[in-house]
Amino acid sequence: MLTLDQAQDKSSLLRKLMQEPLFVEFADCCLGIVEPPEKE
Repeated sequence: MLTLDQAQDKSSLLRKLMQEPLFVEFADCCLGIVEPPEKE
């Protein structure tokens, strides 16, 4: 996360990181906390 935060080209690095399953799982978990799914 620190590397991403300090990167010059964040967009390019983020695209690269989104190819890593562990990073995608982490990102999904964070998004689920920030914006939980609506309950039906």
